[in-house]
Amino acid sequence: MIFFDTNILSYYFNGNIKVKEKIVESLSNKEIICLTAINVYEILKGFRWRENKRKEELFKDFIKKVTVYTVDDEVVNIASDIYADLRKNGKTVGDADILIAAIVISNNGALITNNVKHYADIKQLELNNWA
Repeated sequence: MIFFDTNILSYYFNGNIKVKEKIVESLSNKEIICLTAINVYEILKGFRWRENKRKEELFKDFIKKVTVYTVDDEVVNIASDIYADLRKNGKTVGDADILIAAIVISNNGALITNNVKHYADIKQLELNNWA
């Protein structure tokens, strides 16, 4: 099960060939592709702010083909542990990214991101970079 971070989705919808090929390959290999509700929010707010209705419609079609996971009690507990662990070690990561990581961990997935360094201090999080 793979989850796309917001930057990977942005690359895809902006025509990044390498990312596009990897996503098409994953879809054709019937890999389980997932998003978090946080990533959906981040993408939609960007398209709406830029008033890019064409990309918004393409994105809405895309999310019909994948599973979108939300925040539940388990995710909240994992996210709280991540936050506490990071703070105790003098690290900070934004709440949205902590919640994304917690959703991925909760569902035994891997996060596909170009922000590998950004997420590197989150234990138990499997990371891959397609960019």
